[in-house]
Amino acid sequence: MDVHAPQPDEAEAAQRRLDLARWASTFDLMRARAEADPVFVGSWHQLDALAPVRCGEAREFIADMMRSPDVDLFTSRLEEWAARPGPYSAAVSLARHWLPRVVAHCEGRRSELEAALAWALHTPTSYDEATAAIRLVEETVGGAGPDLSRIPSLLSLMWATDTEADWPILWPGGSDTFQTLGWMGRHLTHAERYVAFVDLARAFAPGQSHIAQRVVSHLGDDPSFVGFGEALPALTEEAARLHATYTPGVGYAAAEDEARAASLALQLRGHAALVARTLHKALERVTGVDLAETSLQTRTETTARAAYRCDSHTTWLLPASSGGAPGIRVWLTRSGIAVGLVSGWEGASSSARHEALGTRLDDDLPEGLEFIHVAPSSSSDRLRPTGDTYEGGDVFVGCWFPHPKGVGRIDFGDEIEETVRRLMPLVDMMRGADTRGAGVDEELAVALRTFLAERPYPAERDQWHIERRREFAASLEPEALAAFDLTTFRRIIAGGAYGSTGTHSVLDARLAALDAQGLENLSRTLTHLLWGEGDDADRIDAALAPTNSDDVALDESVVMKLLAIAHPHRYLPVYAMAGRDGKVAMAQALDVSLPRRRELSRGRLHVLAGDRLRAKLEPLLPADPWGQAQFAHWLLRTGESSIDPERDLLAEAAADLLVDEEFVREIDGLLKDKKQVIFYGPPGTGKTFMAQRFAAALQPDPAKRAIVQFHPSTSYEDFFEGYRPRLDAGGAMVYELRKGPLALLAEAAETDPTTPHVMIIDEINRANLPRVFGELLFLLEYRSHSVMTSYRPDEGFQLPANLYFIGTMNTADRSIALVDAALRRRFHCLPFMPHEGPMEGLLARWLAKNDGPVWVAGLVDRVNDELRQILRGPHLQIGHSHFMSTDLDDEKLRRVWQYGIYPFIEDQLYGREDVLATFTWDAVEARHSEAARAEAASDSATARDGG
Repeated sequence: MDVHAPQPDEAEAAQRRLDLARWASTFDLMRARAEADPVFVGSWHQLDALAPVRCGEAREFIADMMRSPDVDLFTSRLEEWAARPGPYSAAVSLARHWLPRVVAHCEGRRSELEAALAWALHTPTSYDEATAAIRLVEETVGGAGPDLSRIPSLLSLMWATDTEADWPILWPGGSDTFQTLGWMGRHLTHAERYVAFVDLARAFAPGQSHIAQRVVSHLGDDPSFVGFGEALPALTEEAARLHATYTPGVGYAAAEDEARAASLALQLRGHAALVARTLHKALERVTGVDLAETSLQTRTETTARAAYRCDSHTTWLLPASSGGAPGIRVWLTRSGIAVGLVSGWEGASSSARHEALGTRLDDDLPEGLEFIHVAPSSSSDRLRPTGDTYEGGDVFVGCWFPHPKGVGRIDFGDEIEETVRRLMPLVDMMRGADTRGAGVDEELAVALRTFLAERPYPAERDQWHIERRREFAASLEPEALAAFDLTTFRRIIAGGAYGSTGTHSVLDARLAALDAQGLENLSRTLTHLLWGEGDDADRIDAALAPTNSDDVALDESVVMKLLAIAHPHRYLPVYAMAGRDGKVAMAQALDVSLPRRRELSRGRLHVLAGDRLRAKLEPLLPADPWGQAQFAHWLLRTGESSIDPERDLLAEAAADLLVDEEFVREIDGLLKDKKQVIFYGPPGTGKTFMAQRFAAALQPDPAKRAIVQFHPSTSYEDFFEGYRPRLDAGGAMVYELRKGPLALLAEAAETDPTTPHVMIIDEINRANLPRVFGELLFLLEYRSHSVMTSYRPDEGFQLPANLYFIGTMNTADRSIALVDAALRRRFHCLPFMPHEGPMEGLLARWLAKNDGPVWVAGLVDRVNDELRQILRGPHLQIGHSHFMSTDLDDEKLRRVWQYGIYPFIEDQLYGREDVLATFTWDAVEARHSEAARAEAASDSATARDGG
């Protein structure tokens, strides 16, 4: 048999052989674990004894189908055959439930379906033929057909009965383990997934690919830890060599190196995921508590330009406490495997806490455990055992297994469990140390390269700020101050150009009340502050607290902004002393010492602090005060990141949402592309829930996320900004310009440009969108540009590049086709349809996970099939969220249908009483309940038997 794949070049072929050899060492452990299970081995020996008879029977009705295509007869004989004892009993679900739904879906095209099946049932002689067969049946059934992932299952089942061929069966989910481990490509079609699965199965069990199929099934049924393959150290070694070619801020030496590093990082993350899945329950038994798995990043940092990792670790977080959440970690590195307890991650500013904890453990380390020093993520070999000596940094205590001591062993899980038992007494101690400090981990020169590349700097908005400073500086020259312009002065202190000074309502009120003499006094005060003789600190103090009661006292931030504009060679655009973005916080981030505040005046403190910060930053960005301030802000934000760089929050969100990880990553990619997406679909399909969970994964800090809901009365002023009435100090009504949720979040995003900010707009299609967005429609597409908005005619507004929008849209109320075309093209639009894509099967997965009645999902699917036919489209289907209740019994199910589902269907079928009568609960239950229950029971049995 000439079974071939597309021929790669020699380098790719050599790389493939190397990968297969490495993967085989892990697969051999899986096989050894399966063959050590007497129940598994005995079961398959019995089934194998029946296989020749079952295969002969199948070949007969397959031949009949190919000669005289009759899909009903084929389905009947398939069901009868699968019900007999033997290795193919899992086919009952295909014959009894899935295939009849396919036939019903193709009503009117039955002859086309029969011809396609008759051709596809021929045993392929190559990968190309297998691919063509699967694609032919897919195209015949159509994209809206029932669960197209079962097409490879049906065809491969039939091909597997040909004893002269070697085609394994791919049951639904049968390739999940290989994909988790990074051994199969991403974004595969059903045909591509099957061919990749076959290629691996044949490589691991030549001539007996069904053995590989069984081993993977066994791991799915009994997810026990199998150990680390003997070749895994070689994988980390190669990844480390590639890591050495990476230069921060530049990248890898060659594109091929980056692609290979990405592939190895995916494999390493896959091993971490498999370890997490297979050890989770065992470690919960050992610890006696619920553990929370974390997902591993493929890169050493959360940025898209960071190096790919060359290690692999799995972490289970223990229940959190006030001092952080310690975690159990199994860590595979270039030189060995560590099993230990790692201190809770609390951001880059937790070094003092680690030092205090390490010192305490240094005096009381249990026998048989040791400190393991953790090198920075930029290191190619991150772990080094240090015995009973804590050498600083993250606290990691446990046992060290140098290579090859911990690899190639199916009993290594016992070592892990025993080590965790010995570690448990240390958990309370790790929770108790809660001392925090601040510090910078990397040299500023290295950090600057990352800042310039990742922020990036300078961007067009930075040039805008610098130009505004030049413009403002001209208005603050002595000649200009002599002809003082209050309007320009207000623009300087109230606007965000060249940095914001915050709010200053008292000063605003004083300015509003100034008469001609008051304006003259203010001009004199500003001239003395900016151009007077004597010490700067004394002039600042005089402006803050004038001796003449008729003079206007200026706010600190206003004074420092005026000085930064007039004298950029000395003063940084950092206007506050305290606070999140003040000079004190910057000094801590830059490791700059400041004088004691109580001994100095405010003016003196500002001058000294500014001079010391400038001295630290000037060599890095000479004569660029704006750039220096932005770099310092970036360091602050980097230090306070709420994202653990070792965790993959998108993968965790996918697991929580019970959707494929690739779908979540697709959303992430689409959002990064256009900066805004819309989730659209029928009501109850989880659009808003998905938006909120995805936003939390993208940005865990709730202060950097916002959610608004549009309605017909929503206006530009509500959403962005507009004038609103308020009472002044005298009780009179005045109007003030008040920022809406968009302006506030945009302002926050601009001051923190290195982290994402996310706005969710629920029910986006309920408002008059052109009226609500106004000129902001332009900014959705052109993020690097500014526009003069309705209420900012003299100051451009720009949507920051790190501000993302997620809209949700209920298509039962209004089709996406009716949304303004100019707005729609600025969004990527993702459908949330119950019958296809990531939402397909979601209700069944949720009910299975929560021990609910899984058959309900089958019943809803069947009703949705009917609604799509009757209503001629997918937008009025029943959403799954109606049934996501942990106590969904028969009585509650009836209530949900009667008071939630039926009124919705009644709206759609108004005036069609005869059709509507078929959608009462009693009618639906009588029509679909029995088949749905039978299919759920059959699928459950298939999952238990492993095919």
